[in-house]
Amino acid sequence: MLLAVAFAVGCSASVGSKVVKKDEVAQQASTALGKKVGRQPDDVTCKDDLKAEVGATVRCELTADGTKQGMTVTAKSVDGDKVDMDFKVDDAPAAGNSADPQPSDSASAGAGGPSVSRTEVARQGKAALTAQVGQAPDAFSCPVDLPARVNAVIRCQLAADGKQYGVTVTAKSVVNGKVSMDFKVDETPVG
Repeated sequence: MLLAVAFAVGCSASVGSKVVKKDEVAQQASTALGKKVGRQPDDVTCKDDLKAEVGATVRCELTADGTKQGMTVTAKSVDGDKVDMDFKVDDAPAAGNSADPQPSDSASAGAGGPSVSRTEVARQGKAALTAQVGQAPDAFSCPVDLPARVNAVIRCQLAADGKQYGVTVTAKSVVNGKVSMDFKVDETPVG
């Protein structure tokens, strides 16, 4: 089961004509992501070649279990004909997916100010991870409500494959009472 919602990995590739061809970038991304999470995406496509210049970027798209996810590939270093690349997968799936794993929820005002209920945070977290990895976690729970404030953070727990993982939930944006959340699963199980 792929648990990483957002992650970055790196690798290097040979270049010709001062660019890494988009097909090579896609192949390197697929291999690197496979090593990071234990399985390769179903498909990776990149819009353009990557310039062999430090800081150059190109946008790509990966598909895993029918869900499309955007990715930014950055040239971290260039040494002769070798380009060291970093792959950063977007926190949210690409627009147009049938399942929106991070729907916004209206914030409700409670005694401590506006917040998203812990039940709703858990529901959205479970949906986000299900869309990301194609398999629902066994359980997802949060001990407290998420304050409807940008950068507010709470810790939740999920159970998957008989193991417990901590999850950091962050309020990415609050617009007209709607809260957009980011879910980051710890890489190692609890306990």
